[in-house]
Amino acid sequence: MFMRKIFYLAMMFAMPTMAQVTTVSTLEDTGVDFGEKNYWNGGEIGTPEQGGWGEDVYHCTWTSGKVTGLVDYSTQEGFNWWGGVALSKSSSTAFVVLDDQYNNVVGGGAKETETFGVIYGDNSTIDINVPGGALVNSMYITNSAYTHNNFTINTGSYDTMFDKEGDHFYLKITATRADETTKEMVVKLAEYTDQLSYVNDWMKCDLSELGNNVTKLTFSFDCNKPMVATYACIDEIEIVSDFEKVATFENLTLEPESYWNGTDDSGQFISGNYRFENGHEVYDMGGGSMYDYCYGFFYTNMTSTTYGGDPSTEQYKSIVGHGVDNSANFATYNVNTWTPKGIVVLEDEGAEIPGFYVTNSAYAYTSMTEGDGYGKKFEEGDWFMLTVTGYDAAGEQTASKDFYLADLRVADKAYIIKDWYYVDLSSLGKVKRLGFTMSSSDNDPTYGMKTPAYFCMDNFGAEGTEVIPEGDPTLGIAEANATKATAVAIYDLNGRQLNARQRGMNIIRMSDGSVRKVNVK
Repeated sequence: MFMRKIFYLAMMFAMPTMAQVTTVSTLEDTGVDFGEKNYWNGGEIGTPEQGGWGEDVYHCTWTSGKVTGLVDYSTQEGFNWWGGVALSKSSSTAFVVLDDQYNNVVGGGAKETETFGVIYGDNSTIDINVPGGALVNSMYITNSAYTHNNFTINTGSYDTMFDKEGDHFYLKITATRADETTKEMVVKLAEYTDQLSYVNDWMKCDLSELGNNVTKLTFSFDCNKPMVATYACIDEIEIVSDFEKVATFENLTLEPESYWNGTDDSGQFISGNYRFENGHEVYDMGGGSMYDYCYGFFYTNMTSTTYGGDPSTEQYKSIVGHGVDNSANFATYNVNTWTPKGIVVLEDEGAEIPGFYVTNSAYAYTSMTEGDGYGKKFEEGDWFMLTVTGYDAAGEQTASKDFYLADLRVADKAYIIKDWYYVDLSSLGKVKRLGFTMSSSDNDPTYGMKTPAYFCMDNFGAEGTEVIPEGDPTLGIAEANATKATAVAIYDLNGRQLNARQRGMNIIRMSDGSVRKVNVK
């Protein structure tokens, strides 16, 4: 069997302006007394309420980090049952007896932890304990052993096995937000198309599209076979609260002189009012050698500005060596044309983005100023450009913004930037998503751009003033141009002097006495 990662995502909402904090509810810190059992499903705690069938219902809660889960434990004439989000420490993956309802298909919690949550029944809830709500950035989800047992075999007289087109088992997650609006997403835990596919490991699910002022998550199930047990397991719930509007990347924790490049396969990170996308692929190079290819956005605090020739570790360096205003963290971006990654605005309908600061990566700067064996050393006429494209909430393109990271087309104004420069994005209008592409004058006809497709970013969403970089005399372009030979006379093939070049072959006499033939089409 294999795992198919498919999500139906919804939309987002606005954020307050404070100091951004990330908390992970690991479910290891609930303080719940499991006793001699490997699970906790509530119990006769506190004063019960009378249920609709005359039963006693005890509302039992657990808390981990900024999350509180609820279990409704019911008793009637000696018969007990429960619903909600229980806790389990089971390491078994089997389902044989009813107590195995607290097992999952992995055997233990996410990231090899001990405790995890077990959802049973529709309308199970967890509350987010942040005034005004918070962004539930992600959650690990997997199948329970009970449900897995149902859709892989027929249980007794019940037809539960998934063996035909359309059989499916989905977990629906509905976010209630501070303004009482709701957003929903669906996680496909199992389905049969041309074969049965289902989640058989802990899967990190991106929930950021549900909004950033979420106060409650409600879980329910969608299955075409009514006798399939409605269970799922959850763990590692990441809550981001108290947002700043600007993405400074300082909310992201790093060891000194290090970087995050997405090899954890999380696919994104949050800073300020934005979600930054990332991709990761592993390639078998043969001979037991594996290569991690990372693309999209990374974040880093590396201070070196020199490039020594190893892109696998040095692609995270900038030519400046620090963030804007000497801050520690900044972001880098590597273009992947086939699987483009961008920035998503964490507001329902998007927002107008003032701009951001940009500079060259040490990798690209070194290639342009020295050449790197593939990309050439830049000379007069060369250029390297970043293009930012905005898309509205409907996915329609709004506008594009070009910014030259290097521009040697005019000799006395030639530059390759090596400081932070502000890029004004106000012309894009209200955007929900931003895409990034790069282009260069140095290209291969088969493989495309030869200049390393990297740039560095900081303070995304900040106010600022765009300034065109001044010419850099250290490039030597203007001085070289002063001694370059120029055309002083133009003749046709019959030796007749012309006032300007004409179509066909032209004979041009240069200021240094040389003669050139130029074919004008």
